Amino acid sequence: PVAEWMGRRGSELGKLVAAQESIKEICDPSNVEKLFAILEGSHDKRDGQAAWVLLFYALWHRRHIQGLAAEGDVFDCLG
Repeated sequence: PVAEWMGRRGSELGKLVAAQESIKEICDPSNVEKLFAILEGSHDKRDGQAAWVLLFYALWHRRHIQGLAAEGDVFDCLG
């Protein structure tokens, strides 16, 4: 179910994840956006796993390093 959800909203998620400072420190934001965008048509588990790791890291970093509240859905948290 997570892969399907990420696939349906890949482009939107990619922009939000790529905009996070924690992600910009370790990745090229344009490549992050491309990774999430290809989820919309990809069935490669490696793409989905890489995107999941980046999404989870961005959320974890905001909550545990930056100390920001994790309220709402993932789009609210990263928006």
